[in-house]
Amino acid sequence: MTSREASPTDDVHVEIADNPGGRFYELRYGDQAAGLLVYETAGSRRVLTHTTIRDEYRGQGWSKLLIRFALDDLAAKGATITNYCPVVDRFIEANPGYEQLIDPDHPGNRGRSRG
Repeated sequence: MTSREASPTDDVHVEIADNPGGRFYELRYGDQAAGLLVYETAGSRRVLTHTTIRDEYRGQGWSKLLIRFALDDLAAKGATITNYCPVVDRFIEANPGYEQLIDPDHPGNRGRSRG
């Protein structure tokens, strides 16, 4: 699954894609890798470990685009998540519709903060 969105700054596009071989979702700005959401695979579950946006691309809302894309893609694939990434945790707090993706038996940090 690939997404192409207009960038907030000019006519260069932001592209987001899953790279299952590398176990990450990548956000690209033009020809530059601008961010990653890294995961491990456990059956149909994805264990989200961390999200990073390169310094020069921070403050533009791209982590939200990246996380939303990844969670929507995982939902479409019927996957559940175990989350250890605090950025994803804050995103889900602000967008509670995504809580349904969290594996109740393996919630990750989410279970600790809710427990």
